[in-house]
Amino acid sequence: MTMIAGYAHFVQLAESLQWDETDLDLTADRAAWPELTDDEQATVRGLIAGFVIAETSVAGQLGSYQAAARDDSMEATFRAQARDEARHARFFDLVAAEVLGVPGANPAQRQDVLRGYVSSELVDLFEHRLPATARQLAEDHTSLTGAVGLYHMVIEGVVLLAGQQAMLDTLGGLSRELPGVRKGMELVLRDERWHIGFGSRVVQGAELGAEQADGLLEQGETAAKVWGDLISSDAIESAVRQHRRRLKAAGIKFW
Repeated sequence: MTMIAGYAHFVQLAESLQWDETDLDLTADRAAWPELTDDEQATVRGLIAGFVIAETSVAGQLGSYQAAARDDSMEATFRAQARDEARHARFFDLVAAEVLGVPGANPAQRQDVLRGYVSSELVDLFEHRLPATARQLAEDHTSLTGAVGLYHMVIEGVVLLAGQQAMLDTLGGLSRELPGVRKGMELVLRDERWHIGFGSRVVQGAELGAEQADGLLEQGETAAKVWGDLISSDAIESAVRQHRRRLKAAGIKFW
């Protein structure tokens, strides 16, 4: 497939950033986990639960985005992103199984357990609202900009980014270090940065009406709250400020 140059640099970037979750050494993490306080374990468990649910969902929705891509380079970039998201899902499931000791013979069984540690709003966003958007996109490719707005700008740019930053902050303040989890989080965050940059480029190249533009802002302002008490109000406000700046940088005007 010959790629149009528009998004090819994102594919090249993705290739240069590849990593393997099985290369991460979680030995020290497994030893440290039982020595964390109950409160520390509850926070880490809740955030990991959210990431497992989120990444499993987003990894399964990108097929509709690939089918709706406007050119070969955009399709290849969605495909590269899907590979990243699948790896993220495997990493968080690995942490849940091997460090946190979440019971279950397979990822689906562990995910059933982990739903009990997150809000119903988070489950609804990732297991109902995002799949519904992907189904609509599969039927109507002209809705690509709105679908990218939800996926890349709101879910990745606000919800996941806020959670990832909260996790790094949490890991930095634990009574015992979880070095393998920290390394994996840093690698996930590195991937997410180019995903958000790609989404911003897609949205930047589209003409958004007043209602659609204001909707993106409103969604971002409320979405980070799905984490509930797992992240601070300051972290939510920071994520929203970044979201607003990102939308403005993409040339989106608010009415």
